[in-house]
Amino acid sequence: MTDSEIAAKMASDPEQGFRMLFDEYHNYVYTIAYNILRNTASSRDIEDCVVDVMSDTMMNYDHDNGGSLKAYIGTLAKHRAIDISRAISRKTARTLSVDDSPINEFVSDENVASNVENADIARIIMEKIEEMGPPDSEILIQKYFFDRNSTAIARVMKMNPVTVRSRCSRAVKRLKKILTELDITL
Repeated sequence: MTDSEIAAKMASDPEQGFRMLFDEYHNYVYTIAYNILRNTASSRDIEDCVVDVMSDTMMNYDHDNGGSLKAYIGTLAKHRAIDISRAISRKTARTLSVDDSPINEFVSDENVASNVENADIARIIMEKIEEMGPPDSEILIQKYFFDRNSTAIARVMKMNPVTVRSRCSRAVKRLKKILTELDITL
């Protein structure tokens, strides 16, 4: 479905247009919000972020002057998630006391280095998954990031569950081969 089809439907039938927008971009927005908020926010906060981005897009996106719908939604999702993360961090910073946390919870240099290395590996894996392109990248994200089974993925992607399982299996094999070439083992 193209951006112009969605925009035309949003203009002629807002309710159906919103449904088309939601169906096309929900997973994209959720992935962006999840990647930014996963360490600071609850799943409810992430879902609220997604809904806010979708409704803001529906109310404020101007197809004639707005450029790419995907770029608009991606940027809006990123900024909204960052704002939520900052708000949560400010609230947490005000409510936590140094006296409440034991001294051994402070991070050692080894943990910091390990966390940085893990973050780099996660970023590389995500880039390689995205390079696989749809539908394989979408199937892997749905399966391993959102913990959905093949039936649920098939329903969302309008595919047969058997097809989803076989594509997922082949995509995992391809991803393992790519990561092995990069000397990354899981």
